[in-house]
Amino acid sequence: MHAFQECFVCGKKWFSRDDFLDDPGIEIIGYQVNFDDLLAGIFLFNHSCSATVSLSVRYFNGLYEGPIFENRATGSDECPEYCLYQDQLDKCSARCECAYVWNIIDIVKNWPKTVECIESG
Repeated sequence: MHAFQECFVCGKKWFSRDDFLDDPGIEIIGYQVNFDDLLAGIFLFNHSCSATVSLSVRYFNGLYEGPIFENRATGSDECPEYCLYQDQLDKCSARCECAYVWNIIDIVKNWPKTVECIESG
């Protein structure tokens, strides 16, 4: 079976997005925006083995089912400029095409973790 992601430090394998998010050893720590292609932005996660795992927003896109605005608010009075700070993970309230990524981040941050994660690697 093909792994969704494998840790390059300890070799731990996650076989699905949910398997990855269920792992109590995974914590989202950052987001690197790609204004040209928001789905190509990068989420950064710490793993309990001290590795940083990076995954494209594309892998998490299906988690959010709400509205996606057409226009970017970056640089306007409405914009808190969260996109410009990699470690800023607070939910964005701007009516902006980028805001849905912060809804995904909020879902990931609040994802229920399993009490005991089964080793798959």
